[in-house]
Amino acid sequence: MLSLDPNTLLGIAVVALITALNRMAGFYLMRHVPITPRVRRILDALPGSVLVALLAPGAVRGDLGMMVGLVVAFLAAKLVRNDLVPVAAAMAAAAGLRALMG
Repeated sequence: MLSLDPNTLLGIAVVALITALNRMAGFYLMRHVPITPRVRRILDALPGSVLVALLAPGAVRGDLGMMVGLVVAFLAAKLVRNDLVPVAAAMAAAAGLRALMG
């Protein structure tokens, strides 16, 4: 039977609260930013930037799964012009490669 320490539960609750507040703050702050064409281009580039920020450090260190994921994400983004497909493709490619390599 799994038992949880009250301090662990408190830690989880605090992190969840901080995460929720952080997300709400972003929405609140963006209400006060005029959406100019320049800001729209920046917001449109964010998903790809986040994906590269997550995959690039591992790829630079020589992680073959991350390298393949980065290439697959780039190709998928160019082909479908969608935010979700490159993320799913990169995860599938990296996981598939790792499963094949053992």
